Amino acid sequence: KSFQKNRVERIGIPAQPDPEPSLQWTPVTEVWPSVFIGNEETAMDRVKLKEMGITHILNTVAYKEYLQGKIDTKAEYYQEMNITYYGVLVMDEHRFDISKDLFPASEFIHKALNRLLVHCIDGVSRSATFFLAYLMIHHEMLLEDAIDHVIDKRWIRPNRDFLNIYQLCPTVISCLRMTLF
Repeated sequence: KSFQKNRVERIGIPAQPDPEPSLQWTPVTEVWPSVFIGNEETAMDRVKLKEMGITHILNTVAYKEYLQGKIDTKAEYYQEMNITYYGVLVMDEHRFDISKDLFPASEFIHKALNRLLVHCIDGVSRSATFFLAYLMIHHEMLLEDAIDHVIDKRWIRPNRDFLNIYQLCPTVISCLRMTLF
């Protein structure tokens, strides 16, 4: 348990805030070959996306009508850019159930391993959570190993309740894997 606790603390959820995090927050970071986790600003910057060569976007915040205008992107926003888009409605709130979206989003990531941006508002909670699920489902990583991989590259801070799905219910990931193979 202390092993898990250290990792949870390392991703930015300590009992007391860390005055000097080991990684500074950045708008976008490559966390896997050709896979980037980023924020809303990056997702809405068409010039930056083109410079990065982004071909696929996973929006883990989804549509503005549900979010009071926080991120105004849908597939149509990227239509002229030849970007394949997938969006999931995820609220970064305690007790929000993300389990129904884990497998479809992981499949999108797996099929899109080209130049993919996974984003949310700040690029630290929802987007990181979905990328962790991808690593667990498609690369059979334990939560701890997936976290280690990502935090070596990017400062993240997933919602504790999102991580509890993985820690308290490992059969969710096992069941998702069985449907894949």
